[in-house]
Amino acid sequence: MTSRSANESRSHQPRPPKPPMMLAPSLAAVALAVFLLFGLGVLSQAFPLRLLAPGWQLRFSTNLIERAPLALIGLVLLQLAAHLDPANRQLQARWQQLGRFGVIAVLGFLLLMPLQVVATAKTIRGLDRNQRSQQQQVDRNLELLRQQIRAASNLADLQQRIQAIQAPDLILSAGDLNQPLPQLKQALLASVDQSEQQLNRQLGKGSPRKFWSLLQGSGKGVFSSLVLALAFAACTPSRRDSEQSLLMEWRAKLRLLLILKQAARSREQHGRPSPKDPQRSGQRR
Repeated sequence: MTSRSANESRSHQPRPPKPPMMLAPSLAAVALAVFLLFGLGVLSQAFPLRLLAPGWQLRFSTNLIERAPLALIGLVLLQLAAHLDPANRQLQARWQQLGRFGVIAVLGFLLLMPLQVVATAKTIRGLDRNQRSQQQQVDRNLELLRQQIRAASNLADLQQRIQAIQAPDLILSAGDLNQPLPQLKQALLASVDQSEQQLNRQLGKGSPRKFWSLLQGSGKGVFSSLVLALAFAACTPSRRDSEQSLLMEWRAKLRLLLILKQAARSREQHGRPSPKDPQRSGQRR
């Protein structure tokens, strides 16, 4: 009885937790899988390569920004695994190697900011050129139609000219052919003017929406690139001190720069002579 009760009490006792170093290989394996998913997602949308095309640049930037959190999670998991098992040399070496990837990611996302602005500007200029070209083509076609209507000498000639131009909106019915030629011409010209107004409204309505959508996407992409660059900098070890992140190193340098700038300003202010100082004014005399 006593031995059975002792065994039951041992079975009900909580198991001791695993040491942190046992979790490190699992976290490293998950980090590697996350990195592979990130790479496959980016490469699958990158082909076919059109490096100089603004549209491809915007699509690639958007895809990279959307999948960047995967790489960030992988970097954090690998950093945590290296922290849990500092005696694992292979894990520490992998962390140092992928730490360089963090530097590349920081620089890449910083470069994405001007790239997206330039690509958006080129895309907007291309849309503007296309809109002007479409507007000019519409104006030429409608002006040609007006000229053909005015040049018609009789109803048969008018019908032949309209058929030659292939204008589907100006199909003459039997009732139209019973009208006098001047009255029919005025009605057709009014119909052409109405079609021109509708086409101009359609062309003018779509362009502002496209421009605004591109500007919104560009602003979102630039802000997201800046946030991701700072996030990768916070997870990337510094070259001088692996215990310090790249973002902490930047903050220390910025703080030192501000202190030196403030010291230089105070030195300039103390070095300037006061106009009410009689001693310095006497020395000048």
